[in-house]
Parts: sequence; structure tokens; C-alpha cells
Amino acid sequence: MKVLLIAGWVLLLFVSAVSAGDNFKEKLQKLTAIGEKAVADPKLPGGSIRVVEKGEVNFDRGFGYVDKRQTRTWTTSEVVAIASMSKPITATLVAVLVGQGKLSFDDPVGKYLPEYNNLKLGGSPVRSPTIAECLSHTSGFQGGTMKGIPRDHPMRKSQIEAANSLAAEGLHTEPGSKYAYTFRGYAAVAAVIEKVTGKPFPEVLATELLEPLSMDDTTFHPDAALVKRMPKFASRVAGLSIEQIEDKMEQKAPATPGSFVNVAGGLNSTPDDLVRFFRLHSQRGKVGERQLVPPGILAELYRGRPASPNYGMGFKRSGKKITGHGGATGTQGLVDLQNDRILIVLTQAGSANARPLIKGAMREVFGERVTF
Repeated sequence: MKVLLIAGWVLLLFVSAVSAGDNFKEKLQKLTAIGEKAVADPKLPGGSIRVVEKGEVNFDRGFGYVDKRQTRTWTTSEVVAIASMSKPITATLVAVLVGQGKLSFDDPVGKYLPEYNNLKLGGSPVRSPTIAECLSHTSGFQGGTMKGIPRDHPMRKSQIEAANSLAAEGLHTEPGSKYAYTFRGYAAVAAVIEKVTGKPFPEVLATELLEPLSMDDTTFHPDAALVKRMPKFASRVAGLSIEQIEDKMEQKAPATPGSFVNVAGGLNSTPDDLVRFFRLHSQRGKVGERQLVPPGILAELYRGRPASPNYGMGFKRSGKKITGHGGATGTQGLVDLQNDRILIVLTQAGSANARPLIKGAMREVFGERVTF
């Protein structure tokens, strides 16, 4: 009798699993219709959707064109400006360094940058924000993006000059007391990383995170070969050779280039690289057999803070298992940490124009209750 009961339960579980799998496949089939409908709008010339579950690609389609001129069709390997999807990548680098014992999330920025020990709030002294507060947008800095900051501003010259300029600005609220979405805390943390390692931020990012993950096409400074693949430049480089593109890039290069990079919004990447990044998280910090980040340290990135319950450090949260980030260029990356399911949606049409594509894809892949 006990054997029959066990067999019955096994059969029930099997049928349930098959049913759930079939239901998920039906949802994936709807993604084609969602993509085709989205790019029928002239405001969204093209984009792509990729769904990966347990390392297997379940859906991978490009829709429409790379630009309104219909220069070429949108493929599944475009190099795009990911905007604020840079934030979780920067935060993950910090987690790697914390795992190596070089930093602590609770370290005050002033431990590494003396200017942050003399911050002012309304003319009065105020404590330095911590690294965790900077990454969770609760640092006390003014909210906002880099848009509108003049090209010759000290903030754009180097990571250290940017951090010092921010310290001179002072804070707008007590650290840890209020959420204000901003690049400023990330700029301060980037300077800390350069101070601790003695190396430029892009070099540290490449060595400690991008190279171990084989994220070969993720960079702040795309070369001519990557520029040729970018929708952002498609109409300007159509028909040009790599050498011709290099010449154009050299002609437009600033006479005195600064070393500053916007670690909160300046990266370019691809679907392949972004899947590798989010799998690091669904695999609890492992890359193959290598534990790149201890799982407990990585989990700290998803945990909400008192002043930002739905935003951890570089990661937004939806419920207990889904986390990720979007970008103002019209990009979105999400990972279901429990089920090892990843969704990457990339466009370059802006977040408002990309909303139908992103919302539709999230609904079918994760369910109605996902909110980002």
C-alpha cells in the first residue's frame, strides 16, 4: 500500500512538472507576438528578447531594425549602451572585492577618501556615507543623473576629481535616511576602488569580474569593431570598414581625454555577456567550479535597506526571488534566483518607448506580479 502511495505521489509530481513546463513554453511563444507588436510602433524601431533557464536558451529573437532609417535588422548579438544596468555590475565588483577582504560594505567612504570626513549638510558637519549607502542610493547625495553636467566640469575629469567635487557639494540629507536615485554615490565608490587597488576602475572591473565571466564585449570604451555592431552608430558607420571607423573615432577623440567613466550608467554590453553576468547571481557566485564571490556576500546586494526596502545595492527587487535592473536607454535584465531563469530585453529607444516590450516580456516570463 505504501509503495502504491509513493508511486502515486511521484506520478503526480511528474505530471505537475510536465504541465508547468508546457505552460511556460506557451508563455514563451507569446513573446514573438509581443516583440512584433512592440516594434510596429515607430518610436521603437527594434529590440531583442532572450530567455535563459538553467543555462539553456529558451527564447532568443531580434525584432525590427536598429534605427528608424532601417539601416539593418536588429540581431540577437547587438552591442548596446545599457545605461543604469551598469549599476548592478559595479555593485557586483564591490562584492568581489569585499569577498577578497579589500573592502567592507559598512566602510565609510571617508576611510579611504579624507574629504568625506569633512562633509557638510546645510552648513553643518555630517558623517560620511558608507559604501552600502552609496550603492543603495541612501548616501544623502542629491538625486539625479549626469545629464546636464558640462563636459569641462571637474566631475568628468577623473574618478578622484569627481569624488572630491561631490564632497565639496555636500549632502542633501542625513546618510541612510532617504532614498534618492543618483549616480553620485557610485562615483564616490569608484574612487574608493581606485584608491584601494591603485588601478583605474575599468582595469579593476575587467580583471576581477568581466574576464572571469568571459564578458568580452562589455566595456566603457568600445573599439571600432564593437562600434560597428552598435545600433547607436548604425547609420553613421554603415558601409565603413573597421579602419575607416577607427579614423573617424580618432578625429573625434578629445584633445585632453579624462580618465573618468560613469560607473553608474556608462557600460556597453551584449545579450551573451549579460546572461553570463546574471548567471553568476543565479549560481550563487560561482563561475564553473570557481567561487568568484561568496554567496552570503552576494546575497547582501539584493537585501533592501531601511530607507530603500525595494532596492538593495545595485539591484531592484520584486518579491523574494526576482531581482535585476533596467536602463534609461530601454534595457532590462532580470533573474529569478530560485529557478535560475533570466530575462534580457535590449533596445536603444528609451525606457518609455521600450515599456510595452519590457512589460510584456516580464509578464510572460515571470508572471503578472513582477514590478520593476
